[in-house]
Amino acid sequence: MGKPATPMDAAQKLSKQLDKELAQKAVRKVMAGERPTAKEASALRRHEAEQEETRRWQYYDSIPQKHWRDMSGRQTKVLNEQAERYGIPFGGRTICLPRVVKAFHDFLAKNARKLADEDDPLLNSDVASPALERYREERAAMARLDRLEREGQLVARGDVREGLGRVAAILRAAGDGLLQQFGPEAAALLNESIDDAEREIERLFSSEAPGNSAPEEPAP
Repeated sequence: MGKPATPMDAAQKLSKQLDKELAQKAVRKVMAGERPTAKEASALRRHEAEQEETRRWQYYDSIPQKHWRDMSGRQTKVLNEQAERYGIPFGGRTICLPRVVKAFHDFLAKNARKLADEDDPLLNSDVASPALERYREERAAMARLDRLEREGQLVARGDVREGLGRVAAILRAAGDGLLQQFGPEAAALLNESIDDAEREIERLFSSEAPGNSAPEEPAP
């Protein structure tokens, strides 16, 4: 036995039926040269959109091989060979796009590591070792830092140091105003604090930050 209809199912069915009737009225009025009401026109648009969606999925389900050849720029023989080699079902007389998309993304997930960096044989190696795993982790960390820098979320240490130096210069200039308004003691206190801040900046940026060096390749 099938699943019993719920009140929600019945309401949706009734709503679709009413929409269909309104859409039919709209079509009859258009054919008669009359103007449908706003409600009828809206129902007609929904009905047409639903029909288009249904047809679209029907087309997705059965794409002619000729169209696939035109889109891919490959001959049938090549497509069949690739389908067999990579397990993606775009061979045959017709192609089911949902199946192709599913198989394609399964292929990407299965081969993610190999596709990540084809130029680095160490990343693609099937050999497992602690040194190799550390190397891969370092490469991944460097790739992430490179991406953050490109996105403007990572600032070079030299730029930060230079910016903080400019801030210190601005504060020293403000010390002249303190000297005139509050006397030498206030200016001296500010300058002393700035000196402390500059020493801290020098300490932070004078040595290499950990993790800045390029990852060493693991010994064979």
